[in-house]
Amino acid sequence: MKTTMLLVLVACAFATNTALFDRIEKSDLGRTLLNTIAIQMTTGEPLERIFQTLYDLEDRYIADQKEDDANNQAFQQVCDADLAALNQELANLEQRNTELQAVLDDLVPIRDQKIGQKKAKELQKAELQKVIDETTAKRQEQADDFEAQRQEYTFVSSVLAEARRLFTDNLQAPSFLQKGEEKVHVTPQIMAQVASHMSQGAHKASTMKHVRTFGKAIKLLANLANRTQQFANQELTGRVIKLIDDLQNQLSQAFDLARKAEDDRTRAFQAYMSLLNKDMNKYNSTIANLTAEIQSLQDRIDATTSSQNDVLQRIQAKTQQRDDRRGECQEAAYDYQQRRSARDGDRQTVSDLIGVLNTNMRDLKEYIALRIAAGDTNLE
Repeated sequence: MKTTMLLVLVACAFATNTALFDRIEKSDLGRTLLNTIAIQMTTGEPLERIFQTLYDLEDRYIADQKEDDANNQAFQQVCDADLAALNQELANLEQRNTELQAVLDDLVPIRDQKIGQKKAKELQKAELQKVIDETTAKRQEQADDFEAQRQEYTFVSSVLAEARRLFTDNLQAPSFLQKGEEKVHVTPQIMAQVASHMSQGAHKASTMKHVRTFGKAIKLLANLANRTQQFANQELTGRVIKLIDDLQNQLSQAFDLARKAEDDRTRAFQAYMSLLNKDMNKYNSTIANLTAEIQSLQDRIDATTSSQNDVLQRIQAKTQQRDDRRGECQEAAYDYQQRRSARDGDRQTVSDLIGVLNTNMRDLKEYIALRIAAGDTNLE
């Protein structure tokens, strides 16, 4: 019974070690070491030398891992310092961007307010200019009307003056009409000429705007002249001359009144335009000041916007630089972990072989023999 149990335990132990050998052989290093040990054992290599080779290999793995650990730690410390510096630069840039945006948030509303004020002043100026233009146009109409009135009065005056000249240039003796100290005698032919002249003048004056009343008066004088011609009435002739003089005086007085009214309109226009021009100058000054303020604000906004765009570009570039650096650091950490895992696996393989050589040499020899029997030419 004891013998049977012992055989069972031995069989179980060999099966366990065989599984260990199979696991070792799954790695390239393990298979290479097993092949090397098997060849060394078959060629009579001293066991101590095999152990020393494995111990040296294990020590090399430990030394390599310590060096790799130190290098990785130093590299990751540099990474941490680089990333911290980049993050600080980004924080400074973000702060600068916030400051620049705050400046823009202050300047833009002020500029927009100034633009609104300028537009309002420009509208007010346009309305004032409209008043100036209308006032000027109206004044020009008044001046043109007065000029037409002056010309009409001049025409009527010339008609009366010509009629008076026809009388005074044709004084004859011995029959006289008394006119003050002047005695005149007019022939029927002259009277007919005066009547025709004033009749023509009256007709033309009737078509005018300002002297129609005087035209009617001249028409009456023309009729009187005709009557004087028909009746050879010296009294009527004298009355015609007197009426011409009276009408000329009335015309002169009327024109004096018209000129005075025109002068009053001119003074009123000039006074009113002076006020309007003062207002216009105020608008122009205000608009000019607002334009300068708006331009100054716009220059500051443009400069601030340019600075902000530069900061944003630097943020973008710096963010990319940080992300690239973080990627490098993460990739290096991943590569380090992969090397460590591979090296830990190799160390474990060496350690397992050392353990097998120390405790299960018989099983190892049987395992090698089974491989040779199975046709493994790597061990022959």
